[in-house]
This record gives sequence, structure tokens and C-alpha cells, in this order.
Amino acid sequence: MMIKPIGYSKKRAQEVLNKYNIDLLIASTPVNVFYTTGLPVTHVAPNPILYVLSNQYPNLSLVRKDGEESAIVWSLYDSVEEFSWVPPSDVFRVGSLEGAVKKLIEKIEEWGLVDKTIGLESYMPRYQSEALRAKFPNAKFVNGDQAFIGMRLIKTEEEIRRIKKSTEVAEKAINTCIEAVKLDMKDTELLQLARRTIVDEGAWGWDHLTMSIGSSDPEAPGLGTPVTPNDIVRFDFGAVWEGYISDVSRGVVIGEVPKKAQEAMEYMIQVQEFCADNIKSGVNAKEFKVEATNYLKSLTKRGFYLITAHSIGLECEETHLFGPSSAMDVPFERNMVLDLEVWLNVRGQGLVGVEDCYRVNDSGCERLSKLNKEIVVK
Repeated sequence: MMIKPIGYSKKRAQEVLNKYNIDLLIASTPVNVFYTTGLPVTHVAPNPILYVLSNQYPNLSLVRKDGEESAIVWSLYDSVEEFSWVPPSDVFRVGSLEGAVKKLIEKIEEWGLVDKTIGLESYMPRYQSEALRAKFPNAKFVNGDQAFIGMRLIKTEEEIRRIKKSTEVAEKAINTCIEAVKLDMKDTELLQLARRTIVDEGAWGWDHLTMSIGSSDPEAPGLGTPVTPNDIVRFDFGAVWEGYISDVSRGVVIGEVPKKAQEAMEYMIQVQEFCADNIKSGVNAKEFKVEATNYLKSLTKRGFYLITAHSIGLECEETHLFGPSSAMDVPFERNMVLDLEVWLNVRGQGLVGVEDCYRVNDSGCERLSKLNKEIVVK
């Protein structure tokens, strides 16, 4: 059975490469190699061996201006056809770092691109980029990051299906933790429960398991912090379903929600729903950031706040359409998938808020996540 592309489209690739006037675009990061080939090279995969050994046997893909792709992969990996739509004649096998560079150079010469415009990722390993620049002094090397983002921002139905399923799994893990949480239970126990749930639900694994208890650091759980009364236990989880990621956050309290935290949550839900109702095809992201900020300030003047709309898919934060420090001067488009997260800092509780995955439509946003947004009280 012929493998079909998941999100990659030759037509869209042609449009993007023509827009940026790029003759050859080289993918070197796991997410972009996965996107353009389907090969399971990401950090979470059924067997992430291609990722683990990429420091010895690089995985690369090459996209020409007509949208045709080629792949460079480890010579001992025999299952390319089980995952990839790249024709076998365009799959080149290598057994060393030097072999990968040699093959890159060989194909650029063969395709007559020695003096053309070549797009490289900013995270391309230095030994690769320097070898190309030294070999082809007449080529024009440009940053290819925006070209890849331009391809990936609009999701296909298959990509949306995978993000939805990933979201279901993340929510199952959150709900399982909320049901299990009790006083003095340690964060290590809750993280173990989350991991087990995600795996039992059939996901490839987890992208992130962020959590906090009261004012503890949400980015560094797993220190044995116990659940305490009247403190918000926040779960911010992202599962990985067939390569695609989710990002959902919910909270639970044993006892009583602190008054300021409850007020903050009510405000943040209103701000998130304002964003979901008003973000639609054609609305400019940079202009809307101002509207969202003004709406929040109409509700409350206190506290440090964050309002972010980031694209989600193969990465949790593919790019920020708008965020605390910047915004893209581009319109939202149908079938972008966003994570809308809004936070207000509350003394003693850290950031209080909510985040959910949404699909952009012509009349607003469709929420992919289903859990109730309110803080659960036990």
C-alpha cells in the first residue's frame, strides 16, 4: 500500500518556495524531516532510534522547487517504505556524517543547483552548513525556517485528526490525575500516573508533563512536592499521537480555591473565549493581539498577564501568531490549529489560567479539547 503524505503538499511547497524564491530547501531538524518524508525521526516515536543515532547517521530531506522530495537516511534502516511516501529511487542511504555531506553535495551538483538559492534551517548542524558554503561559493544560502513554517501552518484533515486524538489522550491523563489527587500525594506519583495513562491510551508518548502545586515551579515537577490544601494543582500536558502534539491545562484544588485565584480564572476564561470567538479567517494576528490585550485590561488592571496564540502540530509551539513579546503581521487562515493560552499571575499560586487547542474556521474557532475549564474543587 502506497503511503500518503500526512501534512506535506507538493502544491503548497511549490507556492512557498516560489514565494521565498528558494530553489532547494533542506530539512535537517527532526520535525521538518518527519513533515516532508514521514520517517519517524522525532524524539517521540514507536522506536526513536533514528533520532537517537542522528549524531552519527544524519536524517535529511531535500525539497526542490517543483515540490519533489528526496531523503537521506541511515543505511541500516530498512523500513523506509513502511512510513514514507518518498519514492525509493529518491531515498539515499548513508553510514556516516561524512557520507551525508557527500550525498548532499552530490545531489546539488547533479541537479544543477550549484549557483542557485538554497534554504537551510537555522538549526542545521554547523558541519553540514559550513561544508555546503565552502563547496558552493556561488550559491545563495538563505534562512529556510519561514518556508517550513509557511508549509506547516495550514493543517490537513489527517493532521487535525491526529491533533484531536492527541488532545483526547492528554485530557484523559489530566482527568485521571484530577480524580486521583489527594492531600499529601506527591507530584512524582501524579506524573507516573500521567505517563501510564498516556501509554495505555495508545499514544506514542508525551511531549511535556508540566505541573505545579501552589507556587512550585511548573517547569520542574518531580521533586516530591506534596499536594497541600487550598493550593491549585495545575496539570499542563501534551501527548504525542502519531507524531502530533497537544497542549491542555487544567487545575484542581482540595479545599477552597483562593479568592484572587478564582477571580483570575474567571477573567482568563472570558479572555480565551473572546479570542476563540473573534479569531477567524482573514483577521490579522498582530492587530488582534491589541484587541485581546485591551479586552483583558477592560476586565482587570492587576497582575502580570500572558496572552498567546501559538500554532501547534509537530511541535507544541511551532510559532507564535502572537505572544507576550511579538506578533506576526499575517492573517489567520482556515485550518490553522492554535493553542490559546491566557495566564494571570496570582501571589502564592503562580500563573492561573487556561489553555486549549482550537481549529480556525471562517466564523471563529472550534475547540478541540472538551474538559470543563473551571478549577475542579474536591
